[in-house]
Formats: sequence, C-alpha cells, structure tokens
Amino acid sequence: MEFGTLIFTKPQRAITDPKLAEEFGYSHAWIPDSHMIWGDVWACMALAAVNTSKIKLATGVAIATNRIPPVTVEAIGTINEIAPGRVILGFGTGHTGRRVMGLPPVKHAVFREEVRLIHELLQNGEAIYHTEGMSRKIRYIHRDRRFISLDGPIPFYVAANGPKTIALAGEFGDGCVTTGVTNPERLEAVKKHLQAGAAQAKRKLPEKFPIITLTHVCVLQPGEDLDSPRVKTMCGPWVMANLHAFAAGYARAESLPAPVRPVFQAYMDYVSKMKTPRDERYLELHSGHCCYVEPAEWKFVTPESIECCTIVGPREKVVEQIRGLEKAGLSQIFLNPPMDGFGDCIGEIAREVFDRV
Repeated sequence: MEFGTLIFTKPQRAITDPKLAEEFGYSHAWIPDSHMIWGDVWACMALAAVNTSKIKLATGVAIATNRIPPVTVEAIGTINEIAPGRVILGFGTGHTGRRVMGLPPVKHAVFREEVRLIHELLQNGEAIYHTEGMSRKIRYIHRDRRFISLDGPIPFYVAANGPKTIALAGEFGDGCVTTGVTNPERLEAVKKHLQAGAAQAKRKLPEKFPIITLTHVCVLQPGEDLDSPRVKTMCGPWVMANLHAFAAGYARAESLPAPVRPVFQAYMDYVSKMKTPRDERYLELHSGHCCYVEPAEWKFVTPESIECCTIVGPREKVVEQIRGLEKAGLSQIFLNPPMDGFGDCIGEIAREVFDRV
C-alpha cells in the first residue's frame, strides 16, 4: 500500500510540506486546484518539485473547464521538465473547485471530451481539438527545446465517484482517484465501473491498475476513544469536508450509514441558518474546507461522523483494514491531514502504520 498526503497550496507550505512528507516515507504529494480557496496549484507544484527529489507530485486534482485542456497539459509538462518522471496529472469534474463558485460539477459530455483530449495530448503531443464550433489539429512545437516534457509518458489519473465518470478512468486513464473507499465492497463497485469503461474502449486494464482513495487515517492510542480532543483534531477537517460536500449537493442523507444521519441533519439545519443569503450560501459553506474546523462546527465532529468518514481504531484494527483494502486492489490512501499540526499528523501515521502494512 502506498500513502499520499494533501499538500496545502500555500507557497511557503509547498516548499516545506512535500519535503517533510518525503522524509516520512510518503510516496505521493497531492496538490489541489481549488482557486477560490487556496493558492495556485502549478506555482506550488513547481516549488514542491525543486525542493524534493523522490516523492511523486500529483495534481489532487486539476479541474475541468478551469483551463482549456492544452493549457493543463502544458502546465503538467512544464513541471515534468523540472521533476522528470515524478509527476502525475489527476483530473476531475471539480466538485469543490466549482461548487465554491456556486456552479455544479462539469457536465459529463464536456468532461469526457476534455478527458479524451488530454489523454491524446499526453500520449502524442498532438490531437484534434473541438472548440468554438471548429475542429483544429493542435501540436506542441519546440519540444526539442525542452520548454515542456511529455516524456515518460506522464500518468493520467481520472478523479471520479459516480459510475459514468469512473468508467472514463477505465476508458482513458492510467489510474483512478476516488473518495471514501474504506471497505472492499465499495472498492469492488469502483472496479466494476472501471472494467465497464475499459470494455467500451476495447482495452484490458493491467492487473494492478492504480486506484487511489481520498480519506483519512487515525490510530487510537491505548484507552483513547473517538471523542478525544486529539482524534477530533486529527480527523476534523476531513469530516467537515465530507459534510460540506453533502450539503452542497454531492449526495443525499439516505446514502449515509444510519448512525451518522442525525449528525448530517443537524449540520443541514445549521447550514439553513447561515448568515449569507440562500443563493450565496456556497460562499460561507466551504469555510475551512479541508484545512481546519470553524469553531461553531466542532459539534459536528462526533464519534459517528469520524467513524463514517475515516479509517480509525486501535492500530491492529487500522492495519487489518488497510491490508484488506490492499488485498482487494486498493493502491494508495490519499490523506487529508489538518493544516495546523500537519507534520505531527503525517508523522504519526507513518510511524504507526507504514511498516505494518
């Protein structure tokens, strides 16, 4: 099992945090693309590239329609010239990156076309680009001058949760990034949709096709329970990121385990009373997203919500659960540590888990 971590796109943190993760033995640094929340993904990825030597650097994830696909490929190609063989392009529909502007995720047909175009550009350096009612052949020129490097080739991971989008990862991708895989049953559903997409492309996926899940891990100390301040601090940002997503329309409460539904309903009641007008509520909803917990929201970080959203328990239970996921075909766990206490969090997980799975 590989382990990656979210890297907060603040320039100073992009210099130090990927290096720290590399020293702890993390295989991947995932750098997000939420432009209304954090700093620029490509500037921070460049800083990470020149301050590390081994860790893989991945967009976690670049968002469709934020930039036209030729610009996205040019950007990852530029980073690949700085850190050859260490970059991955993760690419998704932008649940948070668009919801934070009050926009829905990109429509499937638009996303599929961007995925197709990026796939071809990464593979060949040229493709047919359908835009503005025209179809034009495009090609990166001056590649011999090494302005960018598409050598490798650069792995292309499609981020997906729904069946049709997961299928695109099987059709075009070199890997799949998803969320919330904490049991083999959920993983089997992801694999089924990947195979459906591969069949559409008459493609045979490799036996170890990379499947990465964004979640969080917390090992309980002897005698510690899920309601301890340390556990809530470790898991709070990821718990609230999940609640933000559900409140923004990602899914309905019925899809949640029964024990956590009252927490979700209480959070929805809280959201309904936010100060911002209903049609601007997205501006307030994502405060602290993935970074920290707003003081008024700590009451939603409960044993039920922690257990629902994370891989948590005594070390033996956590290790056993991760081993089971690896056996079922999960390649990597992509962690969301708190921004404050980042080093303590990723260091603890490395010490408690890495050598045991």
